[in-house]
Amino acid sequence: MEQLRDLEHWVAQLGAEQLLSPVLVHHIDLCLTELVSNVIHYGYPDGKPGTVRIRFRREPERIVICIEDDGTPFDPTAYVPAGLPTSLTDADTGGRGIRLVRHFADEVHHLASAAGNQLTLVFRSPRPARAADRGA
Repeated sequence: MEQLRDLEHWVAQLGAEQLLSPVLVHHIDLCLTELVSNVIHYGYPDGKPGTVRIRFRREPERIVICIEDDGTPFDPTAYVPAGLPTSLTDADTGGRGIRLVRHFADEVHHLASAAGNQLTLVFRSPRPARAADRGA
């Protein structure tokens, strides 16, 4: 969990290098933080050590990010979250992360293998940010 701070810095640096809009950087950071936190919490029961790898690829009309882990198999694309609560007393503290990822990423794909999980996130139309959008 202590490396999530490094992940945040990596996403910010990536955004600056790739001239991604601040909104897109925020969406990527939110999705990666939620998904990597879930892998750490649920993919490695009893504190079992494991590995999480994140790869980034920019294509002309989209950003593709792959998260690979060797943890417990889990397909977040097949997960059916509980319905939205009608009151605060009905609200559950869990299950919001996957809902957020589905909202902010344009595509989410899961592939299971003997080595673990591969989750691919796609963010479409990432035009480079203009200088005015970056606060320059």
